[in-house]
Amino acid sequence: MKSHLLLGGGRALYVGRFHELRRHRFAANAVLVGLDDAFALADSEGRVEHHEATFVRGWQWHSLDFHGGRVAMLFLEPGANLHHPVDAGPLRGAIEAALAARHPEPWTELFQHALHLGPSPLAVDARIARVAELLATPVDVPADAATLAQRVGASTSLVEHRFREQVGVPMGAFRAWHRMQVATTLALQGRSLTEVAHAAGFYDSAHFSRFFHGMFGLPPSKVFTQGLTGTVFDTRGASANR
Repeated sequence: MKSHLLLGGGRALYVGRFHELRRHRFAANAVLVGLDDAFALADSEGRVEHHEATFVRGWQWHSLDFHGGRVAMLFLEPGANLHHPVDAGPLRGAIEAALAARHPEPWTELFQHALHLGPSPLAVDARIARVAELLATPVDVPADAATLAQRVGASTSLVEHRFREQVGVPMGAFRAWHRMQVATTLALQGRSLTEVAHAAGFYDSAHFSRFFHGMFGLPPSKVFTQGLTGTVFDTRGASANR
């Protein structure tokens, strides 16, 4: 079975067939939807729940068992939160429509009407907003907490604590999410995993693979080299397909 990846506006949708995904933690908040059946989610304490669709908060340890079924993983930008319960029925229809159309309009509809999410600007104070801006810039910008705190005129401890409190994930996870978006876009353009790794700021493909596996519970080779089709949406209206 082919897997599908849609990316745009700081959000991503990956659809594929999965069995068990071992303990990992996403860098961003995510909505998981079983397209065929319910799935099992175990939290950091080993408690297991079964869902047809659920919200998983970023940077929380968990493991998953999809029993070989088709699954949609909707990754939201750090800071985005749901204000309505996750309903598998409307989500399944909206996901299938977005995959079939591969145009910006159904992509926008998926978030605005099925998830009730509009644009999600970070509601943070000015110093944390500036740190977030720096973390989202190209990979050669220094991103350690001490340097960033100095640049915004605050203590390291204050920036680290307030960033996690206001954004919802640690600074490293926020940085990782943006690096993964760069990597994903390049992979969809047909670049090799080695090229992707270097361009996204990793030491080599092995470093990138370890990082990716720890974040998503599966190796990047499974996502990017096994019949993947994908679209990167330009939120200004254009889109690119693979």
